[in-house]
Amino acid sequence: MHAPFSVSPLIRPDVLGPEPITATLLHADRVVLGTERGTLLVFDLSRASSSSAPPSATLVNRHDGFSKKPIEQLGVVKELNALVCLSGGDLTLHSFPDLAVLSTFASQTRGTASLFALSTQVHHPASSSSDAPGIPEIHTTLALACKRRLLLLSWVDGTWNPQLEVSLPHQVRGMAFDARRLVCGFSTGEYGVVTLPSLDDDSATKAQPVLGDLFSLPLALPERPSRTSVPGLGGLSGLGNVVSLGALGALSKKLEKNGVVAVPRASRKGKLPQRSASGEPDKLDVEKAWLWGKEWGWEDEDEAAEGEVFVVRENIALPLLSSGKSRSPPQPGLPAPSITYPSSVDESLVVPPYVVSLLSPSAASPASSGSPSLAVHTLDSLAQVQVLAVPPSSASPPVSLAASSLAALDKNAASKPATVARLLTVSSSTRKPPLLVLTASSVAPGAPMSTPGSVEQTLWIATMQPWPAQLEELGEEGKWEEGIRLLRGSFDVMSESLPPPLSRRLAILHSLNLFETHRYDLAIDAFISLDLNPARVVALYPRAISGKLFLEHSAHEEAFGGRPQHRVAAAIEAEEERQREEEERRRVEREQEAQAKGSPAPSSPSKRVKGPVAAAAAAADDDDAASIRTVGSRLGVKRSWLRERDASATLDEIAEQAAKEQERQAKVDARNRSRAVDELIRYLTDRRQKYSQALAALLPSSRPSASSARPTASPSELLDLPNDPLTKLEPAQLARVAQVVDTALFRAYLATKPAMVGPLCRIENWCEVAEVEGLLLEARKYRELLDLYNGKNMHVKSVELLKQMSEDEDDPEEKVGPTVRYLQKLGADHLEVILDASTWVFEQDKEAGLQIFIADLEEVETLPRHAVMAHLDKVGRDVCSRYLEHIIDVLDEQGADFHEKLIELYLAEVQSSASGRDETAYKKLLDLLESSTSYRPERVLGRLPTEDMHEVRAILLGRLGRHEGALQIYVYQLEDHATAEQYCKRVWDSDEAMRPTIFHLLLRLYLRPRPDHPLLFAPALSLLSTQAARIDPIEAFDLLPPLVALGDIRVYLEKTLRRRNERASEAKMVKAIGRSLLDQQEREVVDLEERRVKITEGRV
Repeated sequence: MHAPFSVSPLIRPDVLGPEPITATLLHADRVVLGTERGTLLVFDLSRASSSSAPPSATLVNRHDGFSKKPIEQLGVVKELNALVCLSGGDLTLHSFPDLAVLSTFASQTRGTASLFALSTQVHHPASSSSDAPGIPEIHTTLALACKRRLLLLSWVDGTWNPQLEVSLPHQVRGMAFDARRLVCGFSTGEYGVVTLPSLDDDSATKAQPVLGDLFSLPLALPERPSRTSVPGLGGLSGLGNVVSLGALGALSKKLEKNGVVAVPRASRKGKLPQRSASGEPDKLDVEKAWLWGKEWGWEDEDEAAEGEVFVVRENIALPLLSSGKSRSPPQPGLPAPSITYPSSVDESLVVPPYVVSLLSPSAASPASSGSPSLAVHTLDSLAQVQVLAVPPSSASPPVSLAASSLAALDKNAASKPATVARLLTVSSSTRKPPLLVLTASSVAPGAPMSTPGSVEQTLWIATMQPWPAQLEELGEEGKWEEGIRLLRGSFDVMSESLPPPLSRRLAILHSLNLFETHRYDLAIDAFISLDLNPARVVALYPRAISGKLFLEHSAHEEAFGGRPQHRVAAAIEAEEERQREEEERRRVEREQEAQAKGSPAPSSPSKRVKGPVAAAAAAADDDDAASIRTVGSRLGVKRSWLRERDASATLDEIAEQAAKEQERQAKVDARNRSRAVDELIRYLTDRRQKYSQALAALLPSSRPSASSARPTASPSELLDLPNDPLTKLEPAQLARVAQVVDTALFRAYLATKPAMVGPLCRIENWCEVAEVEGLLLEARKYRELLDLYNGKNMHVKSVELLKQMSEDEDDPEEKVGPTVRYLQKLGADHLEVILDASTWVFEQDKEAGLQIFIADLEEVETLPRHAVMAHLDKVGRDVCSRYLEHIIDVLDEQGADFHEKLIELYLAEVQSSASGRDETAYKKLLDLLESSTSYRPERVLGRLPTEDMHEVRAILLGRLGRHEGALQIYVYQLEDHATAEQYCKRVWDSDEAMRPTIFHLLLRLYLRPRPDHPLLFAPALSLLSTQAARIDPIEAFDLLPPLVALGDIRVYLEKTLRRRNERASEAKMVKAIGRSLLDQQEREVVDLEERRVKITEGRV
């Protein structure tokens, strides 16, 4: 254990002098000592400038003859600033510090007073207004024991109250207050409780104090320790028959000591966290409130609940409720908790959270041989913490119980003069130590200035180590939670807050303890309040949940600010070794008992029991719940059935019991795991909401993206993220936190709620895909994995997964359909993925593959067409042709490259047919050449064969403006006069500059043919008849042969003359209309000129 106290000399013998000290008092910065001759010594206590150096005291006043008789007890009424002095059986009050007599109670005590006890309470009376609290009142009560009378003196805010008196059946040997109860220990060994009137009683006739029935306490009476033996410390083992202390009093007639020690209590109002309007605790108070809040696993402490006192008799100290009942044992069936000392107790004090007792010298004492000692126990568990020799046996105090015990057993220690310690005093002005201990020892013969019977007196001060030092010392042993319980029991924390870093560190370690004790809901609430790094929380769970963040149980404490892993592992190994040694010791004891009875010694079940027993041991070592169950629980499960079994049980019975224990523990572990994961999901959901808010608050330029690729973080990097609010993290750190949260949430959902995985995959998430894709594949959640890949832009993996899924499909549509639909939605940003994946689709189904590029979807229409065309050209000519037809005919693509590529593909298809020209492709080519204006005809013309495709050549020549060459092909090579005439019509409609000559050009080809062609008179006459209005008659007559029958050109002539007359009539009409408009405008001008306007001043 740790060493909370250290002892150092405060006032040395040369200052105290030889006059015996009989009373001590420590108040504020004053040490007041009373002597056997009635002298009062006042010392000034100066605090040390550093915590490592002890305080010192300086004599400031000496009052000889302060009392005519020995001073027996000193106290202070702080509200009156008065010194209380009990001397010669009388009580007096003196002003402090000038020590003038304020009042004396000699007439009431009549020299019979033996001891007094003080109590001060702050009372808040009820107010007439329910909203306004009452004015607090300070109530001081002084109980004075006078043989078989009890005088009760009281003050309210310094105002004297009427004196009360209670008759007692026996003399009081010890008494102590607990609120409005006074517990008295009588000379007969019995106890009684005096109940004082309630402070809320404001009636005219107040109730009187009442002494309840006397009672005795059943205790095991230990044998008196021998002067030469050294028995073990603590516990009640090896004790005799159980009798009452009352019976002990009857045997020894009157008891000189029957001490009752007060246990100070402090109100903890104001220490609990303040709640906001939303019901959440204020974040600023979290580091202060974790010691008290119910949400941190602490039980609500009722301020009105009865307190405790300690009764001390001989070498036993027993905690007693102020109602007279013993403290409840930790487990049913065990005796009431108590402290058994190795020697008789001279005095005891309770300095929360410790019980400090001054033990008389004894060879059995673990302190130095022949010297008194201070024994320190914890107030809650009564466990021994420290033993200090008074005076110390060395310059430095023992660092631990083991060290002090070894010093006590040193048989080579030099003999010292007998030392007596008494007057253990705690400060009356503050609840915090130091303590004062007075020792007196006879002067060794031959010492300088020694006289026969002379005594040296030394006043020692016992100071408590600062709480940070105590907590660190306990933490080195892994007893953080024990240190926190001690801290809660102290009064230091009520007035002085711990340093914020230490307070936060303890809060984090306490939250870890909540988790390891299966209080998962409280632990998760604590993790949220402390803004812990989510990676450290996730690391507490099994590998199936935590993944790469998994930490062995021995590393949990280090991750939460405790001991390094190697020290925790060494402690666990030592505990397991201790358990093995304990089991071996019990086995040896059983064998010895069996040999003593003459029966065969039973073998250790752990060595010879097979089957279910071995299975139980193996199950206890199963690491599946290693992060959920503590080491202690695992060790307990492995051996509990061995410890509790019947010694006469058969192997089958042992095996059956082990199997039942295994099954029971498996159910408990399953429930714990389920609760732990459910609470983790709640925690991760909360963190997800918080990091989303933190990300939304960032500037868009600095905000990370969930789908962006980032380097994989190592576990140490994630575990080293700061324990800060998410809004204070850097963007990169915030992204890592989001990655931890979502990855763990995926794993948790997969373990407990698989139906929730799908929605999480479909929304934006920061999951680390490498951590969960294997689990999704194992669970055959392909759709969810596809959504996850898609959200992370991991489309290559998506395509590979779709290919893998297609292997299980027999239907061709179902084989490639999902891949096609997936690729159609990717868009231009992922063109490379689309092109690569489409190759496999085309191998399976060309029609389905083509749908990737021609579907009526916005993502498909925006794909880069040049790249798609180049890719499809590699896939196949027919596929590329269909794609180009789609973008030209449906999407109205006007790019020359696409039109020329399609013309090239048509030409290749027409020329590649071994059985002749492909008429379908040829017709498509002609239609495209005639309808499209986006190709370059000269380039296409250069690719045509010289002896074929005359229609194509004619169209291309026409596009080049070489109309005569095009008409020559129609007239001479194709002999298609209708097509030639249609060609001229198209040129007439589209090219205004060619209107006067285009039909004349065709007529000239008919009537002035090449030498190798005959005259085409009939087509020429037909052209003159149908296109008479578009052919100039003068030029036509020049081309006609000299001898032409009038009947052949009659229609032409009629149309020509009719057209000429129409033009003349039209010109006359236009001229007449123009003249009419001119006359109208002249009349309007005359009308305007004839108008007269008179301008006056009023119209200006």
